[in-house]
Amino acid sequence: MQEQFLRYDERHVFIKNDLKRLKKLKSLPDDIQNQYRIIQGQIRETGWPPPFNFCNGLITRQEINGSAVYFYKDRFAIMNPRLTPSEGGRIIYGLFIKEKLFIPFLVYRANEEGCAYEVNRKRFHLKKCDLAKIIKEKINCLP
Repeated sequence: MQEQFLRYDERHVFIKNDLKRLKKLKSLPDDIQNQYRIIQGQIRETGWPPPFNFCNGLITRQEINGSAVYFYKDRFAIMNPRLTPSEGGRIIYGLFIKEKLFIPFLVYRANEEGCAYEVNRKRFHLKKCDLAKIIKEKINCLP
């Protein structure tokens, strides 16, 4: 078995509310774990750190506690209920460059794209133009 060079933060600090909101998607935590494995495999092929055009392209780059974090968006299948990637989920994840760490930051269903999303009592829309704002607001929530 190959060594795990990209660690996965399973605490789900940033997506705790998303998991509650999407509780009808019974397999969601496992689906996120599977997406992590897929992303890890893609990074093995492209090299570390991933290029800016990795997956659907870089959304934003942020600094968190002095660490550079690249944020990407991807879509993924949901196993229960069975949904394809196009109708399934969307994930925004951060790759901590120095720590080689994968952290899911935002999870939502494909049919929620364009809908309102609330963070810190501020409303954003789940559109590409607002994703960087949502990420920044979630980072500001950190203690």
